[in-house]
Amino acid sequence: MYLIIQKPFCFRMRFNLHPKRLVGRVFPIVEWARTYDLRTGIGDLIAGVTVALTLVPQSIAYAALAGYEPQYGLYASLTGGFVYAVMGTVPQINIGPTALLSLLTFTYTNGTSPDFAVLLCFIGGVVQLIAGVAQLGFLVEYVSTPVVSGFTSAAALTIASSQIKSLLGLQYEAESFMTSWSGLVHNIVDTKLHDALLGLVCCIVLMGMKAIKEIRIRKSDEEQKSRSKVILQRSLWFAGVSRNAFVVVLASVVAFILQQDERNPFILTGHITPGLPRPQVPPFHSTVLNATISAGGMFSKLGSGLLIVPLVGVISNVAIAKAFSQGKTLDATQEIISLGICNIVGSFFRSFPVNGSFTRSAVSDASGVRTPAAGFYTSLIVLFTLWLLTPYFYFIPRAALAAVIVCAVLHMVDIDIVIKLWKTSRLDLIPLVGTFVCGLLLGVEVGLGCGVAIDALLILFYQSRPKIDIRYINGVPSYYTIRPQGGLYFASAESVRSKLASLSFKHPQHIPLQSVLPVNAINSLNSLDIDAHFTPIVITQITPQVDMQNETNIVNFQNTEYLQTGRDLFEALSPKLLVIFCDALSRLDYTFLQSFKQVVSEWSQDGIIIWCDVKPSIRKQLTTVMQEPIFCDSNQLPSILIGLSRITHTCNIGDTHL
Repeated sequence: MYLIIQKPFCFRMRFNLHPKRLVGRVFPIVEWARTYDLRTGIGDLIAGVTVALTLVPQSIAYAALAGYEPQYGLYASLTGGFVYAVMGTVPQINIGPTALLSLLTFTYTNGTSPDFAVLLCFIGGVVQLIAGVAQLGFLVEYVSTPVVSGFTSAAALTIASSQIKSLLGLQYEAESFMTSWSGLVHNIVDTKLHDALLGLVCCIVLMGMKAIKEIRIRKSDEEQKSRSKVILQRSLWFAGVSRNAFVVVLASVVAFILQQDERNPFILTGHITPGLPRPQVPPFHSTVLNATISAGGMFSKLGSGLLIVPLVGVISNVAIAKAFSQGKTLDATQEIISLGICNIVGSFFRSFPVNGSFTRSAVSDASGVRTPAAGFYTSLIVLFTLWLLTPYFYFIPRAALAAVIVCAVLHMVDIDIVIKLWKTSRLDLIPLVGTFVCGLLLGVEVGLGCGVAIDALLILFYQSRPKIDIRYINGVPSYYTIRPQGGLYFASAESVRSKLASLSFKHPQHIPLQSVLPVNAINSLNSLDIDAHFTPIVITQITPQVDMQNETNIVNFQNTEYLQTGRDLFEALSPKLLVIFCDALSRLDYTFLQSFKQVVSEWSQDGIIIWCDVKPSIRKQLTTVMQEPIFCDSNQLPSILIGLSRITHTCNIGDTHL
């Protein structure tokens, strides 16, 4: 699956798109609505209702995770489906509250009023919209997969840890992974037995029903078309995807019955403000503990969250979109813009930050969704729930909601990637582990920053240790070859210089040795005054071959004992030669060129550097900095080497200034 970034909007509007096509580009609903029929509508309706059964209980639970009353979770679920149905491009994605953004919202707004979360939603949406319009989606690619995996795993464990207190009926501050477990140790003796048992039962039921969804009924050939088998299979699947709603309703019924018997053993959700949220402009001032806080004070409190929260939302949303794009062209810019609009519109209805949920998107995909219109039906059910059902949420036990959150986030802990990285790229374990550990100890947002910083340091390390193939060619004449790959930048200048400075023409050590002789050199041996005894032996003991790597004709010596006799004399007469093959070299920066100029100067004192197979752009850079560099192609190299040796022996020229 590939991420394809489209051309900037300004160019599309001016040159490429007709106004009608531009409208269809910004509002994809205009395109797919033309072919919308009853069959497609039924598929979207089933998917929308199914997702709603997962979304409603999750929204209530995620509101508690964010530190707010349950109705705020439903507010966050209200508008995302409507907006994304109009502007979204991936049918499976469901926009709403997620565990990760709920945790980040709690991190940056803890101890404040809901106004801070609403403002964070609005500013985050504006940031995402600007990023989309400015074509900044490519920045997401700078966050590597190991960093994202470590970040989500740390967030999942932090979220699960924060819910232990509700599972056990405890009450203490749990703002981070460390404080959650520290509070548990100090308050474990106050565990409420009924809440603990209810939480444990809910977790078991949720995991069991999830396993039921994966059951596949085997059919014999005669039963292949059996309607009862199909109905049973679909019933098992539906039971699995509606497990959150089933557990919450069942726990609420139990709590209601026990309250009628004048017993109330569970900690309940309590009163929920009924009705739909009144549309209003996002607040730019708020009141906390009878103190009025201005916009500047609110921005100061939110701090880095104004960038971290929208960034995490974009990363998650683009990753989910890529996962469900099924190899089709994905307009990442449109996805970022649509997510930004979802948050901006949601903030007018008291929503905290939202993004796409992988779990709900998977449910939508398995439900047979056809178009983004499924979001319409999901949001309609949320609207109906806010309108009529909020009074009944009073009896939902908090232990049941905690169980929903824990079972929803545990699958986010990615263990498989550790095995894959160990087999393929062990260095990538460094940013993964660094992000994970820092996320648990210092906070998930700090962990993300640490992961990106570690990745940047690794990139600098790779750049400072470029892959350069150095060989010593034991031929006539002998010379060194290097073959740099990719780009050479300022960070690698000292490393390359040290490698070349350490080369010794007389005693090459730890360098691959290749005994070859250019074919053209055979006819040049006599002119170099090598003894007569040596010359005919070389001619009869060589086998022509083709060096496919260097694309040159070479011959291998078969008798090194006789060759060594003549080599001593020839080496004494030959200059120090270095051939740089530049066919795999893509770029040189100015700092590296200035540093390498000194290397050329050092070699030129008693040797010659030859630049082979140089691309035009690299040739231009070298010509600008170096003095009279020698360029050639691979097929010209043998003649040039022998020619330089002949000139050196005849004219006694010891160095060439480059």
